[in-house]
Amino acid sequence: MENEKVIIMNVQKMIPITPKDSEARDNDGRGTIKVVDRPTFILKTREGESRAVSPSQRNGGNKKEADSLSNVPSKIPDSTRTILSTCLEMTSSVKFMDENMQLCENPLEFLYDQQDFLVVGCLGAQGVGKSTIMSLLTSNYASNIFPTQDMSHHESGANCTCGIDFFVTKNRVIYLDTQPILSGSTIDYSTPYDQKKPTTDFANMETNLELQSLQFAAFMFSVCHVIIFVQDWFVDLNLVRFLQTAEMLKPSSTSNMDQDYVEYYPHIVFLHNKAELQDFTPNTVEKIKEFYSKVFSNSRLQTHSGLDMSNHSMDAGLNLFFIPQIVSEEPTMRQSEKTLIEKLRTKIHGVNRNQMTPSTLTEKNWYHYVSRVMEAIKKSHLSSEYGRLMP
Repeated sequence: MENEKVIIMNVQKMIPITPKDSEARDNDGRGTIKVVDRPTFILKTREGESRAVSPSQRNGGNKKEADSLSNVPSKIPDSTRTILSTCLEMTSSVKFMDENMQLCENPLEFLYDQQDFLVVGCLGAQGVGKSTIMSLLTSNYASNIFPTQDMSHHESGANCTCGIDFFVTKNRVIYLDTQPILSGSTIDYSTPYDQKKPTTDFANMETNLELQSLQFAAFMFSVCHVIIFVQDWFVDLNLVRFLQTAEMLKPSSTSNMDQDYVEYYPHIVFLHNKAELQDFTPNTVEKIKEFYSKVFSNSRLQTHSGLDMSNHSMDAGLNLFFIPQIVSEEPTMRQSEKTLIEKLRTKIHGVNRNQMTPSTLTEKNWYHYVSRVMEAIKKSHLSSEYGRLMP
């Protein structure tokens, strides 16, 4: 009771204060709260009684301040949502990894601490249309996001994509476009500089090129939810053996905390680009499906995820797509290409996203996981031994 009297007397002293002394009144109030901490709870519990008998409006003002302070924690999630909703939107791709398999830091500014994301990668030989397919999949955001070959590339035989290019949509889908696998232009470019390069374990330049391509593919198998394997004709057995070897060289992922073993393998889509009209016939499609089913019958890659051209998803359907060649003189074929790309995009976005590690990754954690995977591939004893046994 004595504490209540003291508090009431302080309120009565505060009544005659003029508005000019409001700053002093606030300072005195803060001093009182710091010295007498517990009576603050008494004032809150008896606030209803003082409101009924006191004609002063200052208590109402204090109540508004208290309410505003109590509402501060509820506004924190709103600011968080605002940050995520105002993510930096990309209009072109950036370098994710260079041709020497060195990870770049530029993509970090576009990645956030949230877990709902999808990683889509692309593999294929030179000139099959990998960058074109990736640009079509991201055409809703901008045109030609991934650079494609022009006349200068055809004349020089150089690669349009070196290393891995990166683009993330506002719907948090990460697209990775890789340099061509088993590209002869790399050998042609490196030959004049062989004397300047340090000696390596493998003297044969072609062997080094194949091993590097296998490491790129094994890396993509470890960090992507979906792999689009692009070909422009049916079917190169050397590329099939290449995929099987890359699967063998893929490192297993483990958690640093509990060292749980994780058998993770991505979905792989066999995409035939520049397809002709006869390739869409049911007889041809069934033969191609039968071939892939037999060749990858013992593979751990997820080849039957329903990522096909059917209108209804089937869990047992082979992941096979045909994209016709874009010809300006045939608008009907161009419309068909747009329809198939839209269907491919929809099915990829709806695919099951298996966890790459025992713990759920955020976008930024995925980037650090990528760095660890690349280091593991470079130091892999299996890759080194396979390179030594290559002819």
